[in-house]
Amino acid sequence: MENDGKGVPENIPAQDDARPQREEFPLWRIVLWTLGGVGSTIIGSLTGLMTYFYVPPETSQAAFPQYLSTKTILGFTLVGIIGYIGGLVTVAYNPVVSTWSDRSRSRFGRRKIFMVVSFLPISVLSYLMFSPPVDHVSPVNAVWLFAVIILLNVFRATYGVSGALVPEFGSNSKIIMRFNTFSAIGWVFGYIIGSQLIFMIKDAFVSAGMTPVEAFRLTVGGLIAVSTVFLLLQIIVVDEKRYGTGKSSTVALLPALKLTFKNRSFVLFTLTNQVYLWGDGFFQTGLLYFVTIIFGLSEAMLFPFGATLLGIAFVIYPLVPLIAKRTGNKLLYEVALVVMFIVMLLFAWADKIPVSANILPWAMVAIIAIPGAITGIIPGAISNEIVREDCLRTGLAKEASFNAAAGLITAIPGGFVGLIMPSLLLLGKSRANPLGVRTVALVSAGCMLGALVMLRFFYNEKKLKASLKEHGYH
Repeated sequence: MENDGKGVPENIPAQDDARPQREEFPLWRIVLWTLGGVGSTIIGSLTGLMTYFYVPPETSQAAFPQYLSTKTILGFTLVGIIGYIGGLVTVAYNPVVSTWSDRSRSRFGRRKIFMVVSFLPISVLSYLMFSPPVDHVSPVNAVWLFAVIILLNVFRATYGVSGALVPEFGSNSKIIMRFNTFSAIGWVFGYIIGSQLIFMIKDAFVSAGMTPVEAFRLTVGGLIAVSTVFLLLQIIVVDEKRYGTGKSSTVALLPALKLTFKNRSFVLFTLTNQVYLWGDGFFQTGLLYFVTIIFGLSEAMLFPFGATLLGIAFVIYPLVPLIAKRTGNKLLYEVALVVMFIVMLLFAWADKIPVSANILPWAMVAIIAIPGAITGIIPGAISNEIVREDCLRTGLAKEASFNAAAGLITAIPGGFVGLIMPSLLLLGKSRANPLGVRTVALVSAGCMLGALVMLRFFYNEKKLKASLKEHGYH
C-alpha cells in the first residue's frame, strides 16, 4: 500500500494480476476449517500452560513436583528464558518455510503439503512438553524442555503457512469477514477447552484417585488427541486448485521479504497488534491467577466463567461485522482496546472493590465478552485486507511472505510475555501476597493503552479501503 503506486521494482519478475478464484470458498468448508482452528487453539492454549505447570500458583490445588529451578538469571526465571530463547531459535526458519510455500508447485497444494507433514509432530511435542524425564529439579529437564520447544516451534511455523490461505481464498470482503468471524467463534471454543475446561476435567480425575500430575497429563493427552482430529479436518477441506488463485510466487526469499517490509501499513499494524497481543497474553496466562489468587476461587471455576463468556460472545459475534460496516474496523478495534484497558485495571484491584466475589467475577466476564468478540474478528480482518491489497496491487502471490515478515517483526518482542510473566509472579502469587498477580494485570492494561495510541496514529484505514476499491475488491 505504501509503494506510492510505482508498481513492482525492476529487479522483481513481473507477474499478471492475481486471477480470480475458480469458485467461492463455501460456507460448509469454512465451518470445517474453523474446527481446525479450534484444534490449533486448544493445543496452543495447552502449551501456554507451561508457566502453570512449571511455576504453579501457591495453592493446594496445584501440587505439582518442582521440575526446574526457580532461581533467576538477571531477574528472569529458567522457564521464561527457555521459552523465549526457544522461540528465537526458530525465527530464521519462518521466512524460509514461508517463501518455500509461496514458491511451491506441489500437486498437494503449496500450503497443504506443509500442513500434512507438521500436524502430527505438533501434537506429540505438545504432550512431551509436560513430560520431563526426571521427577525432580534437574538440568536434564531444562535441556528436555528446551529441545521440545525448539522442535515444536519449527513444526508450528511449518503448519502456520496455512494462514496464507485466508487472504488467498478471500475473494471478497464478505468471505474474509466470514473466515474471521467463524475463526473468532472457534478460538473462543478452543480457548475455553484448552485453558479452562481442562481444570474441571483434571479435578474430576484427581477426585477419582489420580495424582494431580497424572490427571493433568491424561487430560492434556485426551484434548490433544481430539485436536489432532480437528486439524486433520482442516487439512481435508483445503483444495487450492479449486478455490485458490492457481499461482505460485516467482519471487525469491530476500526480495519477497524486502517487498513486504516496504508495506508501511503492514509493518506498523503488525507492531500495533503485537502490543495488543502482549496485553492479551498477560490476561490469558494470568486469568488462572486472577481467579485463584485475587478472587480466591477454585481453578475449576474457569470453566463456568468461560462458558458464560462463550454464550455472551455468540450473541455479539454476528453483530461485529454489521457494526464494522457502519463504523469501520479501526474504530471498533479502538473501542475494544479501551474496554480491555479498564477491565485489566479492575482485575488488578478486584479484591479491593466492595462488591461480592460471587457477583463481581460474573460481571467482569460479561464485560470481557464485548472486546473479546471484537478482537477475535477485527484485527485479523484488517491484516488480511492489508495482505490482499498488496497482492492485488503488485500482482505478486506472496501471501505467506507476510506471515514470515510478521514473524521477523515480532521475533524479539513476541516472546516477552513468556519471558517476563514468571518473573513478575515471583513478586507474589499467593493470597497473602498477590503483588505479582496485580502487576501482571497492570502491565496488561498498559499494553492495551499502548496499542490504542499506536492504532490511532499508525493505521490509515481510508487509504487502504480506497486502494482495495481501486483494484476491484469489494
